[in-house]
Amino acid sequence: MKRKSLFTGAAMGLAALAMSGCTSAAAPSNAADPAEMTASQSECVEAAEEAVALGSAPMELIAPASALDLEQLEGRNIWYIAVGMNQFATDVADGIEAAGETLGMNVTIFDGQNQTNRFNEGIEQAIAQGADGIILLGIDPALVTNSLLKAEAAGIPVQNNLTGDVGDPVPAGAYGNLTSDYTGDGALAAEWAMADSGCQAHVLLLSSSGIPVWDKFANGAAEAIKDCADCSAEILNIDAANVATSVGSQVQTALQRNPEINYIIAAWDSAVPFANPVIAGAGSKAKVGARDGIEASIQMIAAGNGQDMTVTMPPTGWIGYIAVDDVARAILGEEQPGYTIPSSIIDAENVGTGSPEDVAPNYVDYPAAFEAAWTAK
Repeated sequence: MKRKSLFTGAAMGLAALAMSGCTSAAAPSNAADPAEMTASQSECVEAAEEAVALGSAPMELIAPASALDLEQLEGRNIWYIAVGMNQFATDVADGIEAAGETLGMNVTIFDGQNQTNRFNEGIEQAIAQGADGIILLGIDPALVTNSLLKAEAAGIPVQNNLTGDVGDPVPAGAYGNLTSDYTGDGALAAEWAMADSGCQAHVLLLSSSGIPVWDKFANGAAEAIKDCADCSAEILNIDAANVATSVGSQVQTALQRNPEINYIIAAWDSAVPFANPVIAGAGSKAKVGARDGIEASIQMIAAGNGQDMTVTMPPTGWIGYIAVDDVARAILGEEQPGYTIPSSIIDAENVGTGSPEDVAPNYVDYPAAFEAAWTAK
């Protein structure tokens, strides 16, 4: 496989630097005493605990159900254009590259740098250089409508990856969506906080209006918290182009304004390292949760140091594999498989050592499952 990388190293360096800021999060001081709960609190806790139990079950393996025409795919060109190259997007890129190599396809990686002009530039370059398929990760389709229509006119299938909930309309110019249930995942994160606190959760949610799926996650959490009479939620609108400074400054202000905050839940794991130093500096006992399930977050949960929960998807590399399978079938003119990316809660109760065997046991050998399916006779 031939790989071309068109992203800058700045975002990756920033993510690596941020990981050094991890701190330990202590249990909240205002968790309810079960003996002193009201009937409504007990009912709230019971419902939340039931939701968390269901949401913590191991994810079933999702893999291709049929072979691919490898001769037709040999030498084809896939472009991967990400909203920005944080750790999650980088891990997805690794999966795309590995899957592309297995199928004999060329992969070009383009960093959108959280800038609309870059998103459009990436699609335009892909069209100009004869891409056979494009994977867009986390880019609001409304920001690239004209470019998507140009790609469609050029006969290039574009996959809309992780920009909305399952069942959302497919944007004009794209052939299909590949995503998860972000609204449901936000609600699940809120249920975790309510169960953990005895339905006395005061939650600070980190989102960004520029990233639709982060908004869906945060709004899903805030809506679920409305069912808890003794809970509250506040959503911070983080500047996605300046995460390092925006997270720290806004979390600091929020903790000063509301010392009752006992949970801080980000819509993406890579925000956690930027929040942790501020939480420690404020002397806050807030527990920390997020979404995505990147390896660094899983290890912090396993160590009990820096993060307490994540709503994880399968191993991030798997997202790259399933994205390549999906777009490869579009290139071949096959019917869309209709994949849904699953998720589950990972916390101290089920993280184990943080190994893949403990966190996602059904996904330990997912590359072999894909290769077997792709080459089946």
